[in-house]
Amino acid sequence: MDLNSASTVVLQVLTQATSQDTAVLKPAEEQLKQWETQPGFYSVLLNIFTNHTLDINVRWLAVLYFKHGIDRYWRRVAPHALSEEEKTTLRAGLITNFNEPINQIATQIAVLIAKVARLDCPRQWPELIPTLIESVKVQDDLRQHRALLTFYHVTKTLASKRLAADRKLFYDLASGIYNFACSLWNHHTDTFLQQVSSGNEAAILSSLERTLLSLKVLRKLTVNGFVEPHKNMEVM
Repeated sequence: MDLNSASTVVLQVLTQATSQDTAVLKPAEEQLKQWETQPGFYSVLLNIFTNHTLDINVRWLAVLYFKHGIDRYWRRVAPHALSEEEKTTLRAGLITNFNEPINQIATQIAVLIAKVARLDCPRQWPELIPTLIESVKVQDDLRQHRALLTFYHVTKTLASKRLAADRKLFYDLASGIYNFACSLWNHHTDTFLQQVSSGNEAAILSSLERTLLSLKVLRKLTVNGFVEPHKNMEVM
């Protein structure tokens, strides 16, 4: 699927798939279903849902189809599995910018990044965690929040894996980033307390949300990242 020529066509069909008219909706859904296994389709979807100038409903649908594709076609052994080349491109594209302005879409993007992380991190996606760590340090409030949101969903997903090899990988991850996660939470807590005295309600809520996300990351690392956290000097 050629990206340039396909983008316009896929965008048109996605737009039709948001229609309330079943005569328009059904054929569009059928067409999208046929494209699910086409090479390049998910690259087109990525370009669409990261284009903030497009209709929100269309972008939302593109995210959902992308997420659906991860479940069905991301694993190497899956029928019609995505090529390693396309997956590499998609992974890079997913963490290029953390600047999604719409909360609901930002959450869906964070969830789908976590889905990919569950399958590929750290072996096929070693740059994910370092990129997230750098991104949560930026001064831009929106980017910082979106990166934190993604950091939480990725941590939550990786913490839920139960195979012994996966547990070992998460222990290693937790040990490597625990001090940073602590300092991150301390920073956002201090910032929140400073904002409270300012009386700026919007700033207070924004700061509180980032404090909560950083606390959730820390909780996942503490509970799931150490064999006996209550006996670990790093945690205590």
